[in-house]
Amino acid sequence: MCQAIRDYGKENLNKGKSIGRNEGIIQTLIRQLKSKLGYLSKDTLTTIQSCTQEQLDSLTVHIFDIDSEKDILHYLQ
Repeated sequence: MCQAIRDYGKENLNKGKSIGRNEGIIQTLIRQLKSKLGYLSKDTLTTIQSCTQEQLDSLTVHIFDIDSEKDILHYLQ
């Protein structure tokens, strides 16, 4: 029983770390995109904040190719 509790605790800890890591990536991407584009609409901000890990990776890889909010949406597809 104690092992099951430890495993449960580790699983939740790992989920928490992953969520925190994604939040950090999202905040960094938003800062970079705001710096590059000057402005991001509330819709675009909401879209970025609800991205999957794969979508965040795509934005990160293509950040230098993004010149508009339309480009952001393109790389999120």
